[in-house]
Amino acid sequence: MVRRSAAALAALVLTGAIAAGCGSASGSSGTSTGPRGSGRGRSARATQGVQSVTLRSGGRRRTYLLYVPPGDSRTHPLPLVLLFHGAGDTASHAVGETDLLGIAQRRHNMILAFPQGYDNTWNEGVGSTPAARAGVNDVAFTAAILRQIEARYWIDPHRVVATGLSNGALLTEWLGCTLSRQLTLIAPVEGQLPVASSARCHPPEPVAVFEVHGTADKSIPYSGGGFIGIGGVPGPTVLSAPDSARRWATLDHCSAPPRSAGSGGVVFTTYARCTDGVTVTLATVEHGGHAWPTGFGPTLANTIAALRTTRTAIP
Repeated sequence: MVRRSAAALAALVLTGAIAAGCGSASGSSGTSTGPRGSGRGRSARATQGVQSVTLRSGGRRRTYLLYVPPGDSRTHPLPLVLLFHGAGDTASHAVGETDLLGIAQRRHNMILAFPQGYDNTWNEGVGSTPAARAGVNDVAFTAAILRQIEARYWIDPHRVVATGLSNGALLTEWLGCTLSRQLTLIAPVEGQLPVASSARCHPPEPVAVFEVHGTADKSIPYSGGGFIGIGGVPGPTVLSAPDSARRWATLDHCSAPPRSAGSGGVVFTTYARCTDGVTVTLATVEHGGHAWPTGFGPTLANTIAALRTTRTAIP
C-alpha cells in the first residue's frame, strides 16, 4: 500500500512561474498533432547528457530519452519525471519544448525521461490514434520504463511524475487512473480526461493532479467535447477542463470546496482535504492555446519539490 500526504500545491504555483509567461502562450498549431515552436532552435548543448535507451514492451522495441544528473543519483534519491510528447511529435523534439531539461542540468535535481510514441502517437485507452489501432499498450510501456529506471538509479518514490501535452496529456490522464501506485503526481497539459476514461477510472491509490489548460485551445477545447485528432480522425470526447479537475477531486475524495485565485492571466482552482493529503489543481490559462505554457518547467519543478509523501510499503 502507498500512503501519501502531499502539501498543498497551489501555494507554490502562485509564486508566478506560470503567470510570468502563460498569458502569451496562445501559439497553437491549430491541430491536435502537437505544436512545434519552442524547441526547434535549441542548441546541441541544451541536450547534452541525454541518452537514448531501448527496451522491449509488448513484443515491440521501444525507446525513450533519458537525462540523469551526473553523480547525483548515486548520492541521494532524485525525483523522476516522465514527459510524453503530443501526437505527430517526437521525444527528441519534446526535450526542448519545456525548460525542464535546463532546470535539471542547472540544479541537478531531477531525472527526466522522454518516451517515444508508436508512430509518434500514444494509445490513451479510448482513442483511434495509430498506436491505438495497432493495439499498443502504453500503460505497460510506461510501467516498464519506471521499472528499468528504478532498477538502475536511486529514485525518490515520493516524487514520481507523469506529464504530457495533447495526446500525451490524454495518456497522462489514463496513467493516473491505472498507475497511481507508481506515480505521485500527474500533470496533463492541454488534454482533459476523456469521458470514456472517466467512467472506468478507478485509481488504486490517490494521486495528486495538476492540470493546465488554455481557454483559447482550438485543438482540444477547454470547454470539452469532441475534437479532430491526428490524420483528421476524430479523437475521444473529453470533459471540460473544470469538469476534468472536478472528476479527479471526486476520485481523490476531496472534501473541501474548491478555492480559486488568479495571477498574471492564470486562474488556479484547487481542491484540498483529499484522501492521504493529495490535492487537485486546475491552472486555467486565459487566452492560452495548444502549447506548453511559458514557465511550465519551473512551476512543475517547484510543485514536485513541494510534494510530501510517505510510503509504508511498495507492492
